[in-house]
Amino acid sequence: MSDVFLVDVHAHLQDEKLFSECAELVSRASEAGVKRIINAGTCIKTSKQAIEIARQYPTCSALVGIHPHDAAEASPETADQLRHLADLPEVVGIGEIGLDFHYNFSPPEVQIAVFKSLWSLAAELNMPAVIHVREAFDEFFAAIHDLPTPPRVMLHCFSGDLEIARRATDMGFHFSIGGALTFTKSEMTRAVFKFFPADKIHLETDCPYLAPQPKRGKRNEPAWLPLTLEYLAKLRCLSCKDMAQTLHLNAITFFGSRLA
Repeated sequence: MSDVFLVDVHAHLQDEKLFSECAELVSRASEAGVKRIINAGTCIKTSKQAIEIARQYPTCSALVGIHPHDAAEASPETADQLRHLADLPEVVGIGEIGLDFHYNFSPPEVQIAVFKSLWSLAAELNMPAVIHVREAFDEFFAAIHDLPTPPRVMLHCFSGDLEIARRATDMGFHFSIGGALTFTKSEMTRAVFKFFPADKIHLETDCPYLAPQPKRGKRNEPAWLPLTLEYLAKLRCLSCKDMAQTLHLNAITFFGSRLA
C-alpha cells in the first residue's frame, strides 16, 4: 500500500528484538506506506532510546514515559527527568503511562502514584498523553477524577467494552488499536472500533508484540500495519485509502504537524 500515508502511533523499535534492525524496519515500513512511526518509552532508558532513533530516522518520533510494569523502578527524580526529555524536539507526547493490574509487576498502589504524577506532568506541559490500561479501568477513571487533564489523551491498544468506550468517548479521548483488532475472538474490540467517532481512531503495531492475524505468533513490525488497516476499513465500510486519510489527519490533530 505504498499509495497510502499511515502513522504507526505506538511502536517500540528500541526493543531488544528490533533495535539492531532499525534501518531495515524503517525502510520496510516506508515501502509499505507507513510513513511515520512513534516509538513509546517505557522507562527512562527506553525513552532516551526512542529519542535517539528519532534523531537518526526523520520519519520517527518519540514518546517519553514510564510503563506501569516499570513503576516500581521510578524515583522521586523520574518526573523531572521526563520533563527534561519532553522538551526535546523529537518528543511528541508523554507515554506510555498507565495502569496494568493483569500482571502487577509493580504494586497497584505504586502504579497509581506514578501514573497520577505523570498524567499531571502531561497536563502541566500541555502535551498529549498516551495511556496503557489493562484490567484497571475503574482505577484509571478514579485516579484522574480530580486531576487536571492533558490537552489530548489516547488510550492505546484499547481493551475496554462498549460501556467504557462510551465513558471515555464522552471525555473526548482518542483510541488506538493494532493486531488485536484482527484476532478471531476480538468481536468486542471490533464492535468498539466500529462505534468510535471517526476522528478519534488511530492505528498502532505495539511492535514487537501483537502481530495481526495473518502474521500472528511472529515478531511484529510497522510494515505490517496495512494488514490491520484492511480490517479497520472493512469494519467501517471505507476504502483503505479513505480510512488511511482519516487516520493521518487524526494523527496530526493528536500529535501535531510533525506527523504531516
